Amino acid sequence: MKVVGTNNFINVVNETARKSETDKKENQPVSSAKFDKVEISEKAKLMNEGKVSTKNLEEIKTKIDSGYYNSDEVLSKVADGILKDIKGS
Repeated sequence: MKVVGTNNFINVVNETARKSETDKKENQPVSSAKFDKVEISEKAKLMNEGKVSTKNLEEIKTKIDSGYYNSDEVLSKVADGILKDIKGS
């Protein structure tokens, strides 16, 4: 008597199930597509109001255009601040 393994049958069943799932996903209407969504709490909105004045914004834009923030001095200060924050001191 010859015993034949069941692995081939299981593989056929699994492949059929995968094809069925793929077909279902491909045939879904576009309207059921999922999209990411961002929600900002009212508290966060209130915290953000009026933080940057127009005067400050213009000064920042001028500094960006002039390359001020790319200077070694500024980059060093930023790096020091990041390290300080990481170390928690």
